[in-house]
Amino acid sequence: MNFSIDKITLFAIAIPMVALLLVGYISYENTIQFIQRDSFADRLDLINQRLEHLFSTITGAESGQRGFIITNRPDYLEPYNSAVRGIDKQLENLNMLLNSKPLNQQISLNETNVLKGLIEAKMAELNQTITLRQSHGLNAVLPMILSNKGKILMDKIRTVTADIQSGLRYALSNTTIKTQDYAQAMTRIIVITTLAAAGITGVSVFAIDRGIYKRHLVVQRSLETEVKKRTEELQTANNQLLIANEQLKLHDRMQQEFINVAAHELRTPAQSILGYAELAMLDPPSEIKLFIDAIYRNAFRIQKLTKDILDVTRIESHRLTLNKINFDLKQIILDVIEDGKLKLVSEGHKKVKLEFENEMKAGEGVGHSDDIFVRADKDRIMQVISNLLDNALKFTSEGVISIDVARRKGEEEMAVVSIQDTGSGIDPEIFPRLFTKFSSKSFSGTGLGLYISKNIIEAHGGKIWAQNKDLGKGGATFSFSLPLAI
Repeated sequence: MNFSIDKITLFAIAIPMVALLLVGYISYENTIQFIQRDSFADRLDLINQRLEHLFSTITGAESGQRGFIITNRPDYLEPYNSAVRGIDKQLENLNMLLNSKPLNQQISLNETNVLKGLIEAKMAELNQTITLRQSHGLNAVLPMILSNKGKILMDKIRTVTADIQSGLRYALSNTTIKTQDYAQAMTRIIVITTLAAAGITGVSVFAIDRGIYKRHLVVQRSLETEVKKRTEELQTANNQLLIANEQLKLHDRMQQEFINVAAHELRTPAQSILGYAELAMLDPPSEIKLFIDAIYRNAFRIQKLTKDILDVTRIESHRLTLNKINFDLKQIILDVIEDGKLKLVSEGHKKVKLEFENEMKAGEGVGHSDDIFVRADKDRIMQVISNLLDNALKFTSEGVISIDVARRKGEEEMAVVSIQDTGSGIDPEIFPRLFTKFSSKSFSGTGLGLYISKNIIEAHGGKIWAQNKDLGKGGATFSFSLPLAI
């Protein structure tokens, strides 16, 4: 096929324009895909929160029922009555979210129906025992309690809830993978299109007769006009991205506020459960003592988790405040050790010994004294020591956990606290992310304790670090430094 110079010139101009339009369209589609994925993730997170709130409502109702059965005091029924008033609305909201597209294509509706049936059965069982206790007394209810019907229902509710949450995680993972695959495919198309456009344009331009100077000027002006137009379009797109970025920042602030409110709301029922559990532990029947202990432990975990969540939100929103005073660092370590010894007894750590080392250590610039005063937030420093002690207990099944405080001289004299355990030590692959959020989820817990501790210590102008004595044999040592009181 023979092309004239005019057609070659037109071809050379058209190819980059088409390529640019294609790249712009693909970029737009990529952006839409990621926005939809983020929206989907937010919806899954909301559903998960609704599931946890629903389960918390059921466990609160069960706690109130048991408290009433044991004491016959009507005020124990408040969590149950609250659940009766609100459970249908919670189920309706949850079902509405799970039935929305495209989630209903990935989560089995049978599981939601099963969960609803189990919850209705559980509430009926609670109502039956309460009514029987009111009309015939404690002895009439005991056979129903000992039949474990209520526990079986709760176990089934817990299992179905876990299955739904697993489905949510799978749905999010599946959506993320599809989005990433789509983005990679589109990126390859962009690269290929750009290279092809560049090659074709180069060949076409090379074929233009260099002697036609005026036509060259016309083509050049046309290209300059097109570049200017595309630049303006890119500037417009950039302005739109700036607006979108501000909207994302607003969304982030709203999300932080929601987490803050949710954590505060969780503290109230957790405190209530702890109070009821403490009352129930005064003189419980032997057959339910284990259940009461479990309620107390889990309520305490919820309370600590909500406190950690609030601390993380304060840290990330730069609202962590410190109430600094002068105090003896050794004295609060002794207080934490006493609390830790009680915890060792209550949690059955019979093979672990907790002690305070105050001997002189060899080494330049390091020394001990009876009193080491620092200026810091006393409660926050106790929180850090407790977090590090809990971390040591987590990986020490037997042996000695020792806490030491010393002065260390460098550019300025600092107080250094070290907690050494005889556990398995720290995997070297974990070290780079040891003090980041969720770094310890592969072991147990949320992984927030070390992250919070790091930010508290750095807010005081100190440092926190960890090291292995001998991986697999000698355990690990976590240390932090604080400026001394002036």
